[in-house]
Amino acid sequence: MNEATETEAADSIVRVRVWFGRFPIVDYTTCNSSAHTQALGLDRRFAGLPVTVEPYDVIAIGIAGAIR
Repeated sequence: MNEATETEAADSIVRVRVWFGRFPIVDYTTCNSSAHTQALGLDRRFAGLPVTVEPYDVIAIGIAGAIR
């Protein structure tokens, strides 16, 4: 039961990024419900730069030691 709760929580977290070439210059982690609003705001702030909304990879971050 605890694993299902963690999986659901991980599915609802996304990353909103602003890219300058191949480098992310802004990287927000937010819930899926507010990601669209965040992306629209960043798109206005950084006009002309690509803004992406991507799933948050909890496993890769956990291996790196950022999540404990």
